[in-house]
Amino acid sequence: MGTSPVWARWVAAVLAVVVLVAGAVLLFGGGDGGRVELTSSSARHSVRLVVERARVGTTAMDVEATGASTVDSVRLEPAMHMGHAMRPAATTTVGPGRFRAENVLLEMTGQWEVTVVLRDGTGTERVVFPLLVS
Repeated sequence: MGTSPVWARWVAAVLAVVVLVAGAVLLFGGGDGGRVELTSSSARHSVRLVVERARVGTTAMDVEATGASTVDSVRLEPAMHMGHAMRPAATTTVGPGRFRAENVLLEMTGQWEVTVVLRDGTGTERVVFPLLVS
């Protein structure tokens, strides 16, 4: 006795729904919303970005920059992958090469990019970090 075509289509439909739901959870809310630490580098600096809470709402973000020159200032530019940008966040210096932004707004779930804008005596550099917000 074989599997009936109706039963096979029903199983295929259920599996398709499960795959779609799992994909949506991963894309739009799969992160646990906790602390996230990311690292990257530019031509002159190594940069570490720490996000206190990768969740919808406001959060604090810390930046640590080391490299060939001393960073004078840092600005954070959060934006959704689809181009929806938030207001740039100014930082305060908390130590040599260490900066903190309070109350950075992440207003919806999904894939974000946080651009860290570094300014030193030789110019400006931009380092982009991907961030999944839940």
